[in-house]
Amino acid sequence: MYKNILAMTDFSEDADYALDIAVSLVNSFGAKLTILHVAHDESQLPVYLSSLQYDEVDEMIKKEVEKSFARLVVKVPSLKSIEYKTLLRRGSPYVQGMIAIEEGGYDLVVIGSHGESGMKKFFYGSTSEKIIRRSPTSVFVTKR
Repeated sequence: MYKNILAMTDFSEDADYALDIAVSLVNSFGAKLTILHVAHDESQLPVYLSSLQYDEVDEMIKKEVEKSFARLVVKVPSLKSIEYKTLLRRGSPYVQGMIAIEEGGYDLVVIGSHGESGMKKFFYGSTSEKIIRRSPTSVFVTKR
């Protein structure tokens, strides 16, 4: 049924749980898996940093995210049983998640239910809530 699954992660425990569920779905359906992490991009950062400084920050973020992707195999051992690819995007997790969904031809998105808390969540909602409301494809939300 599902052939191309996108799992979104912020490397939290909730996201790890969602990723483990995504691996189960991949095994059940013989699907492909892409793991997406969206690094928050401070859009005004280039105003305060030189292009060289911004490039250095960008490179540090890429290296840290690569390390976090590598640690996923330890945190989510079921990943060892499948082939998958990773994807890093920069910007708002919701916006970049939606762009990845639309561009990637995914037929299922797996995401943890956790989100921002307190007043910020009250006014803006969580990434998972926004993805659920606007995704052009099915969304599987996990809850630990």
